[in-house]
Amino acid sequence: MISLVNFESIRSGVMIQLLYERTKKPVVPIQILLIASVFSLVIGGFGCGKKAPPVAPKSLAPKAVNDLKANIGEGKVLLHWTIPDTNTDRSKLTNLAGFKVFGSKAPFDPKPCSDCPKSFEELADIEHRDSPPKDVNIVNKTMEFADKNLRYRTSYTYKVLSYNSDGVFSEDSNHVEISWDVPPLSEEGK
Repeated sequence: MISLVNFESIRSGVMIQLLYERTKKPVVPIQILLIASVFSLVIGGFGCGKKAPPVAPKSLAPKAVNDLKANIGEGKVLLHWTIPDTNTDRSKLTNLAGFKVFGSKAPFDPKPCSDCPKSFEELADIEHRDSPPKDVNIVNKTMEFADKNLRYRTSYTYKVLSYNSDGVFSEDSNHVEISWDVPPLSEEGK
């Protein structure tokens, strides 16, 4: 009677230990090949299922901000949006880490191409915490960010992305556009 002692790397054809009979005589190499082939067919034919490269599990992304708004006032653009509380799969967002605010600017003259893509640059990385950083306020689940780096006769387009503690970003928010024109003359300048 033949007993199996140990097979490692059977699929590559390398056997670390041999099959032995009760008498401890080595089994004829043809018998070893036959048993290894049958074993390989059984394991290969009834494996774990679909063979494909491994894919990392998806991490949940925060739901995109969809109510970004902008107002002009006192030498700045004030952006405000509701803090998301759900993920894209509608589950509760429990690991919101922050927001990235992006801006694109274009001069009034020459007029930029209307169909050309906008080039956004990061204006701020805002950590979501109880005490907001400078230029940021949290009021009733609404974030407010002030952009004070403005030039006259320039159009600005803004977008916001939220991200979680896993570093997974939301889709882009809606875009808002503001035109910063020459300020009106004061009463003294008239």
